[in-house]
Amino acid sequence: MTATSLITSAVPLVDITAVGASDTPLQQVMRLARRHGPIFTRRLHGSDRLFVTSLELVSELADEQRFTKSVGPALENVREFTADGLFTAYNDEANWAKAHDILMPAFALGSMRAYHPAMLRVARRLIESWDGHLSSGTPVDVPEDMTRMTLDTIGLAGFGYDFESFARPEPHPFVGAMVRCLDWAMNKLGRDPDVDFTAEDAAFRGDAAFLAGVVDDVIAARTASGDTRTDDLLGLMLGAPHPSDGTTLDAANIRNQVITFLIAGHETTSGALSFALYHLLKDPVSLRLAQRETDELWGDAEDPEPTFEDVGRLRWTRQVLLEALRLWPTAAAFTREAREDTLLGGRYPLRAGEGVAVLTPMLHRDPVWGDNPELFDPTRFDPAVEAARSPHAYKPFGTGERACIGRQFALHEATMLLGMLIHRYRFVDSAGYRLRIKETLTLKPDAFTLTLARRTPADRAVNRAALPTSARTETIRAEKGEGGPTRARTGTGLLVLHGSNYGTCRELARDLADEATRLGFDASAAPLDERAGALPTDSPVVLVAASYNGRPTDDAARFAEWAERTADPGAADGVHYAVLGVGDRNWAATYQRVPTLLDERLAALGGTRLLPRAEADASGDLTGSVTDFTRALFRTLLERHGDPESAGAVTEPQDSHSPAYEVTEISGGPLTALAERHGMVSMTVTEAYELTDPAHPRTKRFLRLALPEGVTYRTADHLAVLPANDPSLVARAAELFGADLDTVLSLRPRRTTRDTLPVDRPLTVRELLTHHLELAQRPTPRQLAALAERNPCPPERTSLKQVTADDPRSTLELIEDHPALRGVLGAAALPELLSPLRPRTYSISSSPAVDARHADLMVSVLEAPARSGRGVFKGTGSGYLAALRPGDTVLARVQPCREAFRIPTDTRTPVVMIAAGTGLAPFRGTIADRAALAAKGIELAPALLYFGCDAPEADFLHSAELRAAEDAGVVSVRPAFSERPEAGGGPYVQHRLAAEGDEVWSLLEAGARVYVCGDGARMAPGVRAALRDLCARRTGADARAADAWLRELTDAGRYVEDVYAAG
Repeated sequence: MTATSLITSAVPLVDITAVGASDTPLQQVMRLARRHGPIFTRRLHGSDRLFVTSLELVSELADEQRFTKSVGPALENVREFTADGLFTAYNDEANWAKAHDILMPAFALGSMRAYHPAMLRVARRLIESWDGHLSSGTPVDVPEDMTRMTLDTIGLAGFGYDFESFARPEPHPFVGAMVRCLDWAMNKLGRDPDVDFTAEDAAFRGDAAFLAGVVDDVIAARTASGDTRTDDLLGLMLGAPHPSDGTTLDAANIRNQVITFLIAGHETTSGALSFALYHLLKDPVSLRLAQRETDELWGDAEDPEPTFEDVGRLRWTRQVLLEALRLWPTAAAFTREAREDTLLGGRYPLRAGEGVAVLTPMLHRDPVWGDNPELFDPTRFDPAVEAARSPHAYKPFGTGERACIGRQFALHEATMLLGMLIHRYRFVDSAGYRLRIKETLTLKPDAFTLTLARRTPADRAVNRAALPTSARTETIRAEKGEGGPTRARTGTGLLVLHGSNYGTCRELARDLADEATRLGFDASAAPLDERAGALPTDSPVVLVAASYNGRPTDDAARFAEWAERTADPGAADGVHYAVLGVGDRNWAATYQRVPTLLDERLAALGGTRLLPRAEADASGDLTGSVTDFTRALFRTLLERHGDPESAGAVTEPQDSHSPAYEVTEISGGPLTALAERHGMVSMTVTEAYELTDPAHPRTKRFLRLALPEGVTYRTADHLAVLPANDPSLVARAAELFGADLDTVLSLRPRRTTRDTLPVDRPLTVRELLTHHLELAQRPTPRQLAALAERNPCPPERTSLKQVTADDPRSTLELIEDHPALRGVLGAAALPELLSPLRPRTYSISSSPAVDARHADLMVSVLEAPARSGRGVFKGTGSGYLAALRPGDTVLARVQPCREAFRIPTDTRTPVVMIAAGTGLAPFRGTIADRAALAAKGIELAPALLYFGCDAPEADFLHSAELRAAEDAGVVSVRPAFSERPEAGGGPYVQHRLAAEGDEVWSLLEAGARVYVCGDGARMAPGVRAALRDLCARRTGADARAADAWLRELTDAGRYVEDVYAAG
């Protein structure tokens, strides 16, 4: 695609008027983003649209204090047929807030449970239809059948209306009219003002009128039935009063809401299910794991009857759906606008009301997702992995208060159906389907079909034998315990308190009380306000609480006021409690605020935690989190209050002759436990020197490490190194916390988690700060809340509570900026307010063919102005390695690289290596491998090395060694010098690659493999663009075909990247 690119206010302006909008405009914008992101303006027929794609910028846009939803151009067109419905209403339209408040209870836990039978009924219709296709041997049209299923589900569950889609030979006419309306709204965005669209507009008005007529029939059917219940969406719309003023929705708005939910409630969910099935078809490992999960749940039952709780147990299946939505979010963009004039990212000015479109598929490919964001990998949504990732990295449902209200409805429906299909069928790709994306404002696979085969008990037995015991099975086994009590002692009470506006926490509290009753507890549930200042000390207390706009819910306000302000010191002495916080990460600024407050205040008032506060995210795996909490809670309660006779346990009397002390012998040095935790061994530095000119501002150093006996590596492997903090930073941290560096501490973890500090003996504050804790990182949300809580100065406490997730200041800088904290936190706060020190990973730059007993590293020393604007930031890992000298030792381990990045030893295969800076590391080892082969007289296929540097005399790393290899015919070195482009064929590697494209193309035609290592933010996208342009020039392919060619190259393992985020 040819486009004019200008730069205005540092934002690229890309004018595509000359080529026009494609028939897949979203994918067209994604291509622009890959070339011009993370922020750019697209101009089409004089109309400008600002797009952003990076986590950094989206995190700012998610700040509800600075930005709010904007009804962007696409939704403005959709308003033509949904008007002030929930998703297209303007923020200041009265009906938005009214409808939101009235309809929220429709998506509370109790309502979700009530919808389950209708969802199951429709799922069985689809299965009956698919069984027919299985019998006849005909393929199923996946997107079409998913559309039938989701339309019938929202119709029945939400409105009590049956579209009977599976009884029709063709989809319900509502679907066709809806698709055409969405097509009209999308195509209107790219209209040429000189073309007459009168006929298209008239057809649209006819379709919109048909949608309205269908909705009128739905409403009329409910009204004529005399049904006045308010336990579904339509009932709430017709009869529920607003909780504040008692008013109800007007007739016009009800019609708009029904159209909105009928469209949004089925179109995006059908796409998500279709993408999930596509990825399972192409990823047999993920499919086998999903089959094992359903087989463990339902055994060999042909037609299981999934319960509401069963769906919550399908955690891997849900992760499959979440990962499918990451790669192709079916609602692929949302728009935010500034509440007032501001700077985005500190440098891009925005006026109040100016819209910014978030391109969600590209956000979901941000470097935060790892080296290969295009790879389908449901483990990205493992609970621990997800918790460690910014909540703003994943936005398939939008953000903030205007995020999709029905996401839990959609995920429950989709998880249940997907689990049932996985359990029942084998999926056969008889058509060899290749993914094509169909766009109608929403996304789904185009023309995707499957052939089905019935799974048998024998299939399930083979699958169970082929895979190791699942983590879920191991967890269940562990939780059963050995001889532990299974019922509470007679008379043991349990009080479950809830804070709930829409009913979810109330339902959870009642479920917990019911489960406790089954286990023999005298359990009851009540609102938090009923027990403000009156907590029992003779029975455990469980709090299930949510926040509402960062404040306590209506039935928890008095309790929160008591806990935070009016309770006397020691008011919770003797109270044993646990807290389950329910929230929504879309509201990042206030997520878990009230549960955190209650948990910390009860502890401060003398209460004793039964277990750490648990978090359940309404926009994530709510059911799974609640299940985990429930198991942990009752395991703890039965340990404390269980009846020994319920497990046949025998209480042993204490032997008077038994030893008075339990003695444990500690062996090894003070860092032994740390090394064991990370699987590391001690390695000795044998060489260390600078690779760059002393005057060069970006220092790069060489290190050679002696490997201990038994440690081996392969070319291109990585070395994970555990750094130590700089002594000056250690002293600064101790001073800020008010801790003496020589004070000896004893750390005994109250619970063991993956982040528990591996300390097996007393240690000094100096040792703790040097070897165990991160000192330059920003605080986690919980650490930030703890800083605010511990600050005795109210204005400073308020300031800390206003710190946003994108604030660049480290924990130490925040303490410096809030003087009331300085010197008062004490040594005990160190492990709570600072995160565990993590290993840093570097590519090994040597070859075991040359020296198997040593591993070389190239280290780029990070030393640059701090993003906080205060002084110079020094990288922890690179600064530590830069200070090492021969004779020093480090803790490290060899970490295998991806097999795809191992350059083949097949000497007949040409190789193109592309690197910048220390990205040269793995290729230095590869060149050494080739040199060893050449020394044996083995003829080598051509190898090119494109290497990006600043200047020949400044940072041409290992230049003499590379030139010698070139002289020996081992490799052809093609440097590109950004400061001296005339000396290297262009400023960057992608430019030299393009200039020498004919030679590269001839190697590609001969089967060459391309390997890229280095900067993933700028260099790697530039290389990909150069290769696509080369394909287009040599074959005449258009942009889409060139993109497909590069994808094929990648899929075949002939284009492989090992890249990292710059800076």
